[in-house]
Parts: sequence; structure tokens; C-alpha cells
Amino acid sequence: MAGPRGSFVAVVLGACALAALLAFSMRLARYRVPVELKVSELMRMRSGQPVLVLAEKNGLRKLPVPISRADAALIEGAMAGRHRLVPASVEALGGRVVRACIDEIGEREVRARLVLAGALGEVQLDSRAAEALALALEAGAPIVVDEPVLEQDGISPDDLLGKSARSLRSAAAPAPVLGI
Repeated sequence: MAGPRGSFVAVVLGACALAALLAFSMRLARYRVPVELKVSELMRMRSGQPVLVLAEKNGLRKLPVPISRADAALIEGAMAGRHRLVPASVEALGGRVVRACIDEIGEREVRARLVLAGALGEVQLDSRAAEALALALEAGAPIVVDEPVLEQDGISPDDLLGKSARSLRSAAAPAPVLGI
């Protein structure tokens, strides 16, 4: 009995390569699509540290964003609709606030970008997270985060399943003591 023909082998190998390429591109596409968030609440921890809690717009995950007290006042004003000067200024100059993007939540800072659009296209400005979020809230623009950031720093209901506040607190690493 003769072995498989060369053309048949080439077609099978080509189909396998195409399927692998398609699976890889779908995996990459999942991580490139930003996830839209909405403001869930602005809460203060027992220590007084304000935390802005953003919720996945079409999901259950939440993203806690630590902010300073001054930034909390800025965001509270934006949520209440008290500040509109910057978005109105951008609009008067022929532009608009497109979105705020949270890029990274680090131990010391939260990196974000504010995306503005005008006649010449989009401009991305690196900014403090609270400023970008406040301007997006004032302008009614979406707040987005990339999937890897949400996976790393977000909290899902499964993360909290069967846990109490006491067990979460004891599982956290102790705060560092400065000056020792």
C-alpha cells in the first residue's frame, strides 16, 4: 500500500498551521480589546485612604484604584457635575475627550492616559490617573483598561467566594515599617 500523497500532506499541514495561527491571533485579540469600566463607588478605607472602585461595564469584575485625598475631592466634584471647565475648553478649541485609559496600577502610582480627538486626529496624554478619570467623567467619556491590567489588579466575585473581611485582612502582607 502506498503512503499519502505529497499534496494531501501539504494540505493537512497547511490546515494545521492555519488553525494554530487563528487560535494565536484570537488569544492576542482578547488581550488587545480594552474593557470599559464605570464608576461603582468612591470609598474610604479605615486608614482614610480613598479608593475609587471601577466596575466592569458588562461583567462582574471590579478594579480598585487608590487615589489621594485631593484626587478624591476632584473625582467627587466630577461625579457631581461641578467641574466642566476643561472639557468645555477642549470642545471650544474643536476637540473632545475621547476616553481615559488606565495603563498600570503600581504600588506607588497609577499610570493613565487621556485621549483627546480633534481635527488632526487623536492625541494621547500621559497623566495622573485621577486627572484622566475626572476629565473623562466630566466629559461623559468612557474609562477603559486593558484586559491584562484588569486580570492582574481586578477583583472578581470568585476571588471573594468563601472569604470574610477578617480572612482577607490576615492574608494581606503586613505594612512595611519605615525608618527601621
